[in-house]
Order: sequence, then C-alpha cells, then structure tokens
Amino acid sequence: MKSAIVIGGGISGTSVSYLLSENGWDVTLLERNSYLGGGFKTFYYGGHPFTSGPRPLASRKEQETGVFQFVNTLVPLRKLDHGLLTYVERDGQFYSYPIHEDDIPRMPDADQIQTELDELKESPPQPPTNFEEFWMGRVGKTLYDKFINVYSKKMWQIKSNIELKEFKWSPKGYTLKSGSRLCSSPDCLVGYPYAYDGYDQYFENTTRNVKVLLNSKPEKIDLEKRRVKVKDEWLNADILVNTISLDELMDYCFGELPYIGRDFFKLILPVEEVFPGSVQFIYYANEEQFTRVVEYKKLTFHKAPTTLLVLEIPSSNGRLYPLPFPEPKALAEKYMNALPENIYTLGRLGTYTYNIDMEGIILQAFDLIEILK
Repeated sequence: MKSAIVIGGGISGTSVSYLLSENGWDVTLLERNSYLGGGFKTFYYGGHPFTSGPRPLASRKEQETGVFQFVNTLVPLRKLDHGLLTYVERDGQFYSYPIHEDDIPRMPDADQIQTELDELKESPPQPPTNFEEFWMGRVGKTLYDKFINVYSKKMWQIKSNIELKEFKWSPKGYTLKSGSRLCSSPDCLVGYPYAYDGYDQYFENTTRNVKVLLNSKPEKIDLEKRRVKVKDEWLNADILVNTISLDELMDYCFGELPYIGRDFFKLILPVEEVFPGSVQFIYYANEEQFTRVVEYKKLTFHKAPTTLLVLEIPSSNGRLYPLPFPEPKALAEKYMNALPENIYTLGRLGTYTYNIDMEGIILQAFDLIEILK
C-alpha cells in the first residue's frame, strides 16, 4: 500500500486525506492544533456557533464538478439564498454587493454615474495595468470611489490601489451585476451545514480511515527523503502533501512570505436578528476600521433571543490572506519550483493564492488524485 503524509488539517488537508484514503492510500495527517478544520472549525460565543470568518460553500460550477454533492454526502448542506450588502457612508445608504445596476437610480449622483458608464461604452479604456485602472475602466470613477477604492486599501493595508497588479478577478465574479441580487440559481449554489457544529462532521467523516496526529507541529521536514519529524520521531511516506505556508514548509530558505491577518470582534445583541431577509454579510467601504460584519445566525440558523455579529478588521494577526502583489507571488513561485519530486502542495497557503474558496480547494484535491492515479 502506498503511503502519504499530509501536513495541515484544515479543509484542504482533510479533503485530500479523505480522497487519498478512498483510493487505497495509507494516510497520516499532521495538525498542529488540538482540533481539525482550521478556519472552518466551529466555536461558540454566548451559545452562538461561529467560524473564523464566514464559511458558506459557494459552488459556481455545479454541473461540472459536483463539489456541492461531494460535501453534502459528508455533511448535509442547507441551500441558502446568499444576500450581501455594502454600506456607503457618503450616500447614507446600503446597496447590493457586488455593485448592482438596479441600485444606481436611487444613488444621489445617479446622473453622473450613468454618464461615466455611457462614456466607457462609447470609448473603452486601454487594457489596465493595475487594480485601480481595471475598476475605473469598468464602473467609472464615482462607483469606484464609493465601493472599491477605500475598501481595497484597508483590506490590503496599502496607500494606493495602483500597488495591486492582480486585477483579473473581481468580488464575487462581477464588476457591475444585473438580474438577481442573490446567488441561488442551479449554477450558483450556496450552502451551509444543517448541523449545529457546522463542518465539524465533515472533518470527522473525512478522517475516519486516516491516522490523525493532533498537537503535532512538524519539528523538521526533510523534503528530499519525504519525511517529517514529529515529537522526536521521523515519519516517512511515498509522498508528502503540504497545505501549510510554503515558506514554513521549506524553513524560510528563500525568505518569509507576507500575509494579511484578521482581528475578529464578537458582539452579542439583545434581538433575534439584525440583518434583513437573506443578508448574511455587510461590507463597509468607508473609513471605518472593519471591512465586513457577519451575522452568523443567517448561516447557522441558530435559534436564540439574541444574535451574534462578528466584525472583521485587517491586521497582522495570523497568516490568512496571501498578498496579490508581484513580489510575494514571485517568491511563492520560487518556493514551488524548488519542491522535489513527490511533494505536492495545495490550498490557499500551500499555493499562496488569495482568490480561492472552499470549492477551489476541494477541486485541487480532486486534481491531485487524478495526477496520482
């Protein structure tokens, strides 16, 4: 039987461990914490279940990938209408997120916005070279200033969006959206576990046939020999699958990769619900410190006379979001190019990729299994 060591027990590590074990591999999973799940692990505050950042599964390629069904077999999922808002302080208004064309008529500067959009249609701009040019060339200066400019700067803790060169993605896949405000169609399923403990059943079910070592941070990793030292013992395998940060995996031999972290501030309010309808997140595109507020009841359907809001503030606390800048991406590429044979790396940290979600991470695990067949 072929053997694999998987480093890191978050959604990426547990998913690939499951797929490997289902394909006949002997799998050992190493996790530094006392629990599996990483940011998908359910915690509780005031009796309310929550995760470190909201974790709905958005499956945008349902017919092609079946990721929604795959997860649903391991932890039953409730399908959700996924509603998002942005608060624009200069207008004193909440608008749909992503920017929706139906909101423009009720904006106080609607005429100016429409003029800018018409000008862009008549005379498309040159191909963009940075994030600011990309957005201004698609929605105009006024909408860019309302929704994107300040938000992006505080998200990445930068002074100018010209610093961002990665711009071929946009929030939720849109620049200016039309049609439905919700992500609820057959080709865009959003779900969250029915279970009170969220994805915890997923981690239990994906590791039933896996040797799991908790509280097991690697003391040393020998990539050439495909072995990991844990608690003074060397563990060997035919392949190593990495899901931790590339620089940590390779002992920072080329330097440290930068990340943006988050501070999470929890707030219990004495009402059953705060956000309207199916709205789960509200983004704040202004000078306030926080970027987003999440009402977790709208995901978990927890029943209580109170509700939990969590405010997210960008910080240096934690290695959560890889920076979409050319220099760190080049450094990450250098690390990946230096990986020896039979070493595979997955996930947001393992590939130093910001723009990847739960579906994308699981698809990476699917792809690896195809490579190994």
